[in-house]
Amino acid sequence: MNQPRPISSRQNPHFRRWRSLLDSQGIKRHDQCLVSGNKLRKEISKNPAVAIQEILLPPSWNLQEDLPSQSKPYELSNSLFQELDMFGTKEPLLVCGIPAISHIDLTRAPKGLEVVCPIGDPGNLGALLRSCRAFDVRTVILLREAVHPFHPKVIRASSGAVFVQSLQWGDSIANLDMAEALRWITALDLAGTNMSTVKWPKNLRLLIGEEGVGVPPFHFAERLCIPQNDASIPLNATVAGSLALYAYRQNLSHQ
Repeated sequence: MNQPRPISSRQNPHFRRWRSLLDSQGIKRHDQCLVSGNKLRKEISKNPAVAIQEILLPPSWNLQEDLPSQSKPYELSNSLFQELDMFGTKEPLLVCGIPAISHIDLTRAPKGLEVVCPIGDPGNLGALLRSCRAFDVRTVILLREAVHPFHPKVIRASSGAVFVQSLQWGDSIANLDMAEALRWITALDLAGTNMSTVKWPKNLRLLIGEEGVGVPPFHFAERLCIPQNDASIPLNATVAGSLALYAYRQNLSHQ
């Protein structure tokens, strides 16, 4: 690795760019994201599909550690590094390019298992992406209301699954209210049919609503609910989504 370039000014354009990667707008503007955490950093470094562009080092970091040699290293002052190290890892941060995410036409029939979500909470979205990867979801369709999937908190909560899970952008949840799109969407809803009593189709587009908001009162193809002993205590959206994905896989395996 080359000798790191020192950065100590908050007005430095590189630092201002890195700081903008702590929110969705900056990520979209620069097509970059921040990766933190020793375990995740090492896993990402082994993934040839991830473009690691820069490495941000805390002061006096031991350069003998195995770090990606193809990336530009920067050594930040303690105060600047702490500002970017939002989880307090005190470990090097990676600046990675994010893959292109295409837009999907929701008026077309689903192919395999697809998950639609407007989830705006980074922790919830990250946990859901982790489950989607575990249950081999073909693609996750992020509606306009969703937080950016490469937000640092999403990356951390997903344990890096966001880098390997197929993602696509969709329109706003409010714009789903058209017959051509609704005919393909099955929604998780407390008022829906008990999912244990239905036969799941192989090609399924499953809508998982935002925490506490649920899904809008549209005429979806079907509404399914997860049976529970006390309906007055609704399940967390991520937990409900994970249970639905498990039920889908179990149902298909017995068909």
